[in-house]
Amino acid sequence: MLNLSGLSLSCEYQPFVCPHTKHIHGYEALARFYLGQGQAIAPNLVFEQLHENSNALAAVEFQAKTFQLKHAPARQSLFVNVDPHAANGVHTQKLLDLLSSHPQLTVEIIENTCISDAELANQLFHQFKTANLNVALDDIGAPHSMLSVDLMMNVDYLKFDRHWLNLVAEPHGIALLSALIEFGKRTGKQCILEGIETEAQLQLARELNVDLVQGFLFKPWFIRPEQSERLIC
Repeated sequence: MLNLSGLSLSCEYQPFVCPHTKHIHGYEALARFYLGQGQAIAPNLVFEQLHENSNALAAVEFQAKTFQLKHAPARQSLFVNVDPHAANGVHTQKLLDLLSSHPQLTVEIIENTCISDAELANQLFHQFKTANLNVALDDIGAPHSMLSVDLMMNVDYLKFDRHWLNLVAEPHGIALLSALIEFGKRTGKQCILEGIETEAQLQLARELNVDLVQGFLFKPWFIRPEQSERLIC
């Protein structure tokens, strides 16, 4: 069990890159957590523990988003992840007010693992659109995820999980991914392929005609603020 109050909060901005020109077209903000001695803690461990306390989860999510917006690269599009459980109920409006105050913001909704989560994410999607926020569907095709047809039809961005890079060696895998990208193109959505680590994978992204890519191939362009703050929960 982590002592959450002993952690510090920061973030990392990872770029979205055009696979053809290698120009940066915005950043995704990702939460980062550290022990007092500066040792990094895996974010999934922190959020798994936070899910046991909805109030603490909402407080940390709001603190993280406030930090990410404050330190974001200037004059760049910004994507932030929102956990539907952290924006549920009484906490929704506070988070919506914060997010809608930032220009050029896109909110990423995580692909869901069960029907109740899918319904919650769909409800949150409509609230984000009412607040005039762009919405991206994240983790499409991840092993733990399920496809939400309603969300796929209505979001502004489709973000394809790195797991597709393992599937494209199979004829059915490349056929399905190509069809989903074609769907995105025909319906006016931007398609993003995650997990690009090699030049060969970047070339595959070009052949698939995705709009943007992200991954550790572009690690020299990652941005980490020097600032951090004590976690409040």
